[in-house]
Amino acid sequence: MNRSRVVWGLMPLVAMLGLAACVPTDSSSGAASSGILGERRSPEAAIEDNMLAMKLRSYYMRSDKVSAANINVSVYQGAVLLTGTAASQAEIDNAISIAKATRGVVKVHSELKVQHATFGELTKDAWYTNEVKIRILADEQVRGLDIHVETTKAVVYLTGTAQSVAERNRAVEIARQVSGVREVVSYIEIDPRSQPLAPGTEPRQEKKASSPPSTRMGGTGEAVNPPQTTTRPATVPSAGAPAPVVAPPSGSAAPKRPGAPVDSGF
Repeated sequence: MNRSRVVWGLMPLVAMLGLAACVPTDSSSGAASSGILGERRSPEAAIEDNMLAMKLRSYYMRSDKVSAANINVSVYQGAVLLTGTAASQAEIDNAISIAKATRGVVKVHSELKVQHATFGELTKDAWYTNEVKIRILADEQVRGLDIHVETTKAVVYLTGTAQSVAERNRAVEIARQVSGVREVVSYIEIDPRSQPLAPGTEPRQEKKASSPPSTRMGGTGEAVNPPQTTTRPATVPSAGAPAPVVAPPSGSAAPKRPGAPVDSGF
């Protein structure tokens, strides 16, 4: 097996271990002090998502049409987000096709772009990702373990769930405040069944810095900051799943979540 592919395949695990070591802990119990402890996602669901992400990375490593080293894979409750760079549109299409055909994938969001990232940009992206994650974990207004962070060329992507729009917006604002971040794209979904952050509390509002990075909502294109809205990302349904439903206007009933696809051989 190609040695470089093995090394790059181990990078996500190394990064996770490194980030875990940086998480602040409670001195009395040793528990992570990320505002409110625990994750809304069940342990079983978290394991399934991690296994699914590992499976996708292994498929990319074995593919001759995809450069696994350039693609970041995030999975939350079966929803896959692909970020990173590609040499061509054909490579992007192949990466999406592999994800769609993988058993357990509910839907696929692609933020892959035909572009090149230098070593310096990759180094900065890793710093942005860790800095945003650490700030989110330390914030008492956000359940940090529910928010996943990826960065490509100074564009920060957030996935996961939030108990309210206010909590989601707070996570977005934290990312926007990191110096050097050009744009924040949120795929954070609102979970109405979640426990409240704290009785009677709402995320505090802070003044935005001059010339803040733009913000857009992934999937539905709902803007957090309307004057700075950019084009919504492409959403690709997985194999066997029904077409995605566009989110209804505020006050309307929420669309049903598409079901998981049938295994297509991967």
